[in-house]
Amino acid sequence: MAVNTPSGRSRGRPARTPEQHEQMRARILAAAGAVYAKHGQRGTTVARIVKKAHLSRPTFYVFFDGTDDVITALVNHTQSQLNGRLYAVIAEPADLITQIVAAVDVYLDTTEEMGDAARVFHIEAHDPASSAHRLRQENEEVMVEMLRGRIIESGRPAPSSEAFRMLFGTLQAGSYRYLSTPGSDRREARAAMLRAAVALVGTPEDWRQAAERPDLFGQ
Repeated sequence: MAVNTPSGRSRGRPARTPEQHEQMRARILAAAGAVYAKHGQRGTTVARIVKKAHLSRPTFYVFFDGTDDVITALVNHTQSQLNGRLYAVIAEPADLITQIVAAVDVYLDTTEEMGDAARVFHIEAHDPASSAHRLRQENEEVMVEMLRGRIIESGRPAPSSEAFRMLFGTLQAGSYRYLSTPGSDRREARAAMLRAAVALVGTPEDWRQAAERPDLFGQ
């Protein structure tokens, strides 16, 4: 039996199995991601999503309440993937320089995989009117506390929360600039991001160690 949404729309018939349900949800998210990458939040509509996904509006409303809901799910999915990769980096028992190198590569790899969506997400994440802006701030605070906690556990002096916020902003901006600048060289972008990251969260001893490794900076 069809279920009506608060707006009066029919939700249609739900998927019959959990696997079908997840497949359909993933299909909608993929379509929403393509639309979002092309049009941004303001241009992402249910009509465009269902057309891209080749499904009906009632089917869409089985899974999401509207565009804000699906964009929130899309941004959270992207952030959770990035966070999972970053957590795997800091969970490894390695020195700070090695972890910073791995984190920079995670940002660059993720940006390359996202393609146009990364450009749109970066712009939207700095627009106070966008859902991505709020979600980015919430996610950033979680990551700041996780990273600081990990460093404190290791017995190292922990940088301030503001230093970590600056670090995330630097890695996001560096990745965006690399992707959006025609002819940009990944090695040069990586070297610049490494310099900034070590300066922000490293100690004077870390700076000296980094200076003794010219391979880090493409020299």
